[in-house]
Amino acid sequence: MSDFTFLEQVATRIRENRTHLKDVEDELATVNFRIHEIPLKSPTESTFAKMIGQDYYDATADLEKAKEKLTAQKEDLSTKIKEDISTFITEFTSHDLVIPLEPNPKVADGNTIFHYKNNVTFNSILAILSELLGLSPPILVKDVMFSASEIVIKVTDEYEAKQKFLSSLNEVQKTLSIKRK
Repeated sequence: MSDFTFLEQVATRIRENRTHLKDVEDELATVNFRIHEIPLKSPTESTFAKMIGQDYYDATADLEKAKEKLTAQKEDLSTKIKEDISTFITEFTSHDLVIPLEPNPKVADGNTIFHYKNNVTFNSILAILSELLGLSPPILVKDVMFSASEIVIKVTDEYEAKQKFLSSLNEVQKTLSIKRK
C-alpha cells in the first residue's frame, strides 16, 4: 500500500538532497577554480615566499583530495535523487495509492473541496509532482486542482466530483508512468 505520508518523506528527501547537491556542486566549482589557478600563481607565490624567508605551500594535493571527495559526494547524491524520484513515481502510480482525504467534502462557490485528513499539508509532494509534470503549483488537471492542503473540483455534485477526481488522478498517474519509462 502506497500512502501520502511515505510519499511526502520521499519528496522531502529529494528536495533536501537537491539542496545538498547544489552546495556540493558549488564547492566543487570553487575547488576546481583553485586547482586551475595554482599553476598560474605558483611561480610568483613560491618566489615571493622564498624572498621573505618562508616555505611555499603548494595546496594542489589537498585540493585534489577535496575534489575527489566532492565528486564522490556529488555522484552519491545524484544516485540517491534518481532512486528517490523512481520510488516517488512508482509509489504515486501504484493502484494501491492511499490519499488521506476527509470523506465528506465541502461545497463552496460552485466547487467541491476535499481537505486532507487532520488538515495535513503535502508541500513536498506537490513540489515534486509539479516538477515531474512540468506544471506550476497548484496543479490543475481536468477541472481538478491539486494543492498542498486540499483538492478542489469545479462541480457541486459530490458524485460527479469523485468521478472527476478519479479521472484526473488517473491522467496524472498515466503521465508519471510515461516518465518512468
